Amino acid sequence: MEAFKKLEVQEINKDLILKICIFGDMNVGKTELLRTYVPEMFNKQKKPPTCIDIAVKTLKIGSSKIALQIWILGSELSFKFIFSAFSRGASGGIFMYDITKYSSLENIEDWLVAFKESLSDDKKEIPTLMVGGKLDLSKERMISRRSAKKISKKYKFFKYFECSSKTGKNVDKMFEFLTRTIMKFEHYI
Repeated sequence: MEAFKKLEVQEINKDLILKICIFGDMNVGKTELLRTYVPEMFNKQKKPPTCIDIAVKTLKIGSSKIALQIWILGSELSFKFIFSAFSRGASGGIFMYDITKYSSLENIEDWLVAFKESLSDDKKEIPTLMVGGKLDLSKERMISRRSAKKISKKYKFFKYFECSSKTGKNVDKMFEFLTRTIMKFEHYI
């Protein structure tokens, strides 16, 4: 298995580069989220994610061009030994769970603790989102929005979203919100 997915080197006209890390259990929809948000970085052939997948998306916020480097860590906490290298330089984090699988929400705390332990001392707090994936399966929902928002508040996430990678609902909105929040947090705007 390839440890790192090849990142196509491309000329990006940007004013700022932000690194966003996405965490969550296996099969919560992290890779599909990335494929929906940055379809041009993936061929149409579905293949299993590698240990780390990386994609780049350029956004325009106001007059600034922002290059988002979006990193997904493989689903097993056994990859914890690479958390420090994976998280280094992160500007923001997305912690995903599956709205149809309660155990994926229970594990958010483990992902968050591992992430915060891996951050440098000078950057112990960065903007993070808690995201309920697979909104298109809402008829099979096991976790209410109310319960999820309560947990999001408990762990001091900046905001809670639900999205569907299948329909694209809230995907762009979520990344734009996180990008703007990071820019404000780091005093770029």
